[in-house]
Amino acid sequence: RELGGTGLGLAIVKHIIEAHNTTIEVKSEIGKGSLFSFVLKRG
Repeated sequence: RELGGTGLGLAIVKHIIEAHNTTIEVKSEIGKGSLFSFVLKRG
């Protein structure tokens, strides 16, 4: 990794996703990176 971090980001997102009863989708390409996406419903 070129950039430092605590590694907590995805763990926190996981708890948010579970609290809202939804899922997270991951698309990844070697050498290009990863895209994480999810939908939070209103109401």
